[in-house]
Amino acid sequence: YVETMYGHQAAVSAVSCARRERPISVGRDRTVRSWKLAEETHLIYRPGGRVSSADCVCAANDNWFLSGHEDGNLSLWSVDKKRPVGTVQLAHGLTDRTSLPRGITAVDVLPSSDVAVTGSCDGYARFWNVRTGDGEERGLESIGRVPLHGYVNDLALGPRARFLVAAGGQEPRLEVDGTE
Repeated sequence: YVETMYGHQAAVSAVSCARRERPISVGRDRTVRSWKLAEETHLIYRPGGRVSSADCVCAANDNWFLSGHEDGNLSLWSVDKKRPVGTVQLAHGLTDRTSLPRGITAVDVLPSSDVAVTGSCDGYARFWNVRTGDGEERGLESIGRVPLHGYVNDLALGPRARFLVAAGGQEPRLEVDGTE
C-alpha cells in the first residue's frame, strides 16, 4: 500500500522519518513540512527572509530537527515553532574562487544525543553541539571537524558515534555547485 501526500509546490529534496508517524520533508519551494500521516495533514515551517531552499533534513528527536540550506545556513527547529530557533549562517564558509556560500548538502544527528554532523564541499565534515534547552541555551555550536575529500553527498553516524560514513563524490548530488 502506497499513500501519496500532496503539499510541496516544488521538488522534494530530502525526507527524515525518525519521528513516529511524523516524517519531515524539505523542498525546493523553501519550506519544511512535518507530516501527520494518520490525519493526512501537515504543518508548514518557513525559514523566512532570504533563506534559500533546503537540501537536507534530519530529526534529532520527536521535538527537534535540523535543516541544511543552499545558502550555507544550518537551522535548528522546534516542532512547536514556525521559524528556526537557531541558525548558523555560512556554517561551512565561503568558496575560495567566487566567495559564494557553501551549501549544506548533508546532515545527520546521533539519536538520543546532542551531536550532529554536516557536510558540504569545503573538505570537512563538521560536528555540532545541538542545544535544545530553554531560552538562550538553544542553538548550535561548532565542536570540531574531520577532513574529507570532494563533495559530501550524504552522512550517517554509526551507533554510539563509533564511526561516520560519508558518501562523497567529484560532483554534488543535486548538481548545485557554488565553487565555480
